[in-house]
Amino acid sequence: MRTALLGTPKAAVPTIDILAGLTDLRAVVTRPDQPRGRGGAPAPPEAKVRAAELEVPVRQPATSAALDAAIAAMDLDLAVVVSYGMIVRAATLARPQLGMVNLHFSLLPRWRGAAPVERAILAGDDVTGVSLMRMDAGLDTGPVLSAWRTSIGEDEDARALSERLALAGAELLATHLGALEREALEPVAQEESMVTWAPRLVVSEARLDFHQPAEQVVRAVRAFCPRPGAHTSWRGKRFKILGARLAPGRLEPGCLEIDDIGVRVGTAKGCLALRTVQPEGRKAMDALAWLRGVKGDPGRFG
Repeated sequence: MRTALLGTPKAAVPTIDILAGLTDLRAVVTRPDQPRGRGGAPAPPEAKVRAAELEVPVRQPATSAALDAAIAAMDLDLAVVVSYGMIVRAATLARPQLGMVNLHFSLLPRWRGAAPVERAILAGDDVTGVSLMRMDAGLDTGPVLSAWRTSIGEDEDARALSERLALAGAELLATHLGALEREALEPVAQEESMVTWAPRLVVSEARLDFHQPAEQVVRAVRAFCPRPGAHTSWRGKRFKILGARLAPGRLEPGCLEIDDIGVRVGTAKGCLALRTVQPEGRKAMDALAWLRGVKGDPGRFG
């Protein structure tokens, strides 16, 4: 079966490996290189890096028209989309003989959109999964062909959950490749009354509010790890909290103290035990090591 993979971040890599091993993978289609770091030099997406390692051709169309031309030129049986980052037009969806399928990291129709993993954690969902869906012209509106379900770990952050779902999604696809080729999977329409939306994250959402209950603050820390990074301010500078868990006790919102469990910070209801932090201009570090190095009254986050 002649295939192509449309994907950009690390989450697409396990599916690249599956398609390279089980099909005639004609190309990995990914987004153009983007500036990164302080110097702003263009850096390749993780999907491009993995494709190069496997000696799979790479295409990086910058427009919908260029994407359509690239897909049309490949004479594909099937295209698979995993976190590509560009809307695929209806005409392009029809280019492969068997159409296009998407591995979406939620149990559709819950969390349609760009940030399903983060939104599930923020909402306090107990379960999530991967949906193998046939793509149509809408945003994650196509019928579901198969799904895999899993519990969300109590301390699992978006990075860890995304990695786990990426592996599970690749395995789900591998299981059904033969049925996809035979068009033997029964599509199940999504129930529109059950739809929830997962819009793209914005940096302002990741600013922590310690006047919320501790449970909600911890969810935000988990959901915004690694990007854009849950943050507050401390002594007038940006301060990231990369890892935290619920802790007993009471403190005023934002107040800091060291006790026998480490570094605690107060919220409207309950406390957080900080695990990993990153003061502005410094590398990530253990929270206890950071606070022990602070001179004078640590004050509070604000």
